[in-house]
Amino acid sequence: MAQKKTYPTAFQRAACWNALTWACVAFLTVLACGLLYGFVTAFVALEPVLLPVIIAGVLGYLLNPCVDWVQQHLHRQRAVSVLLVMCGAALLVGGIGAIIVPPLVSQTKQLIMDRDTILPKAVATGEQFLNDNSIAQFAVDSFYERVAEQVEQDSAATTTPVPASYKDKLLRTLDYHSKDLTNIAFKWLTAGTRALYGSVGLLVGLVLIPVFLFYFLLQSEAIRKKWHIVLPIRASNFRDEVVKTLSQINDYIVSFVRGQMLVSLIDGFLLGCALMIMGLPYAVTIGVAAALLGIIPYIGMIATSIPALLLAWVTWHSVGQVAVVLIIFLGVSQLDGWILQPKILGKRLHMHDLTIMFSVLFWGSILGGIVGALLAVPLTASLKVLFIRYVWPTLHREDLPSE
Repeated sequence: MAQKKTYPTAFQRAACWNALTWACVAFLTVLACGLLYGFVTAFVALEPVLLPVIIAGVLGYLLNPCVDWVQQHLHRQRAVSVLLVMCGAALLVGGIGAIIVPPLVSQTKQLIMDRDTILPKAVATGEQFLNDNSIAQFAVDSFYERVAEQVEQDSAATTTPVPASYKDKLLRTLDYHSKDLTNIAFKWLTAGTRALYGSVGLLVGLVLIPVFLFYFLLQSEAIRKKWHIVLPIRASNFRDEVVKTLSQINDYIVSFVRGQMLVSLIDGFLLGCALMIMGLPYAVTIGVAAALLGIIPYIGMIATSIPALLLAWVTWHSVGQVAVVLIIFLGVSQLDGWILQPKILGKRLHMHDLTIMFSVLFWGSILGGIVGALLAVPLTASLKVLFIRYVWPTLHREDLPSE
């Protein structure tokens, strides 16, 4: 007698469980997107308030080892050690400022005074570039042809006088798009009300940065020892897993903040010295800008190389000098990638350069502004920890910080 077939079959059970699994995955994905949207909305609204706290947190990561050393070797009281370190840091910053600020102010004033000379030179250089470069001429012709076709369609005209020079073609193209440019400028100006409100809140927050920093440093030891106790989770294996995960994320953030700050300072110093030796105007200004913007990976080099190359061309009108400036930036960038970051940051982050670049663009677009770019690498590193621990445990588990 044939055995009666039971239902559900193994295939049906597997299909049901797979469907339930994917339904749960879809629900969790929608939930994560909703939480991310809520987080971004709250972050944008509270950015003027959160920025000083983030700055104080970054400074706390940098100064906490110094406070520990002072407390261990010089003074036992934590509060006194914190005050000594903060005063020492203020004196150090003041001393560096006394060295850098005078030439920085002088060069910036000179740049403002020379704007009437630099602008005509830049315009003349651009016009000469248009007249001598066939690729640029092809691009201008392509844009102008589209504008001319659109103008003929809008005005129902049969012919349109063709400008005599590429400069006139470019100006007419820009004039045609002036309405769009005006709308963009108007939107930017109307956003100034929120920017003004944010600036007032930011100024108030900046005054409170030393207060936040003092309490962060004062309570850092207690937080480090007891933070897992205050987690609103009862003692269990799940709580232990949460503690290990958060500890690994914290290791990533500490490695990045301390290492990237030092790397950006070295890059700015090397660029400023090299450009000053070369004789490029405003070398100190460019070096300081590279040091400040270098905290965001790749932004410092890119943002300062463009004006440096333009200044080199306007100053010397020599392709060789421009090439030397470009070689300086490329050399410092290679030194950064091959020596400084491996030695200072080590392989704790272990993220590909393309991953870092994409994270800066992604989080900068999602969170907006410089804060999003600053938090890009720590947030991406945090997602990497979660991904390796729970989504793909076999993928480079050795890359994670030791538990």
